[in-house]
Amino acid sequence: WLCHTTTGGAESIHGHMEEWLQTEWWDWKVYVSNVTEQYAQVGVVGPNARNLLEKIGGFDVSKEALGFMEWKEGKLGKYDARVFRISFSGELSFEIAVPARQGMEFWNELMRAGEEFQVMPYGTEALGTLRIEKGHISGPELDGRTTMADVGLGGMASTKKQYIGSVLKQREGLIAPHRKKMVGLISQDHKPLKVGSHILHSAKNIGHITSTTYSPALEKYIALALIEHGDTLIDKQLIATYPLNNEQNNVLVVDPHFYDKKGDRLYA
Repeated sequence: WLCHTTTGGAESIHGHMEEWLQTEWWDWKVYVSNVTEQYAQVGVVGPNARNLLEKIGGFDVSKEALGFMEWKEGKLGKYDARVFRISFSGELSFEIAVPARQGMEFWNELMRAGEEFQVMPYGTEALGTLRIEKGHISGPELDGRTTMADVGLGGMASTKKQYIGSVLKQREGLIAPHRKKMVGLISQDHKPLKVGSHILHSAKNIGHITSTTYSPALEKYIALALIEHGDTLIDKQLIATYPLNNEQNNVLVVDPHFYDKKGDRLYA
């Protein structure tokens, strides 16, 4: 098995697996190795991502051959590659893993081949904006207190089999109707929203902002927030207040998927 553990998560997940094997399932004949440094992995993202990979050639990356959340192994150009059709940005995206020794050569070839598509590196700030526009959760929403249901992913949890956390998530406090739910917010005052701002409803603090950005797609300041009864407050106008300087902002509660909700760009 090859387990992908999200960016920067390899050490902690490897530690968890080793702890389980040594303390819970010590009689299993299972061995875990961290092979992160054996691979260089590059995300090729955007409307021309498929065109760029097809230009390098040797690997069928068509929609029919490689569907969303699928991966295949083979030759991409001259490189031994694993190609994953996954996306954190919400755009058409491929993540390609090649042997670490070929990483720089592969990167340079991508940049050369992508000149006609105006390819450019993009950093974590741009990635953060893209993921907030699509309502993708990340560390700020996964703060150790939220459940899958809180962030709109409850339907992904199996109801037919047990898994780590399946019993715990049935505890009364974790299914209480007043729990904070993730929503989207749009600034009605056309001002930046601040992470950590309290959300007020009838002068009562009902939650806080977890992630904010300016959305080039919407041309508005937007945010993700966790607020009590959030799923019942869509289209309501509330107040976001930043306690350090008492700054206030009128906000509209919306669906947390601001952009391309049906995934037309994602599944292109």
